Amino acid sequence: MDFPAEAERLARTYVWWQEAAITLADPGKLLCQVLCLGRPEDYVLARDIWGEQALRRALVEARPGEIDPKSDHFWRLYFGLTPPRLPEGG
Repeated sequence: MDFPAEAERLARTYVWWQEAAITLADPGKLLCQVLCLGRPEDYVLARDIWGEQALRRALVEARPGEIDPKSDHFWRLYFGLTPPRLPEGG
């Protein structure tokens, strides 16, 4: 498989508003997008290219709003991570 070409395809698909080269220089946003919007085969491809640890890191380091709550919950269960702490107050 041609990983560089596939990585560029993922970048163009999931971070369409930015040049693929910029996205691939720091793929955290791309990985968040795959975790939120990705097809199963694109998740597998991203895992094969960047590794499961990079996907976990993207999930844990995502800024508020980068990953929707449903996807966040699913992937935290999938990776065996604890749920994020909810903000206190009201």
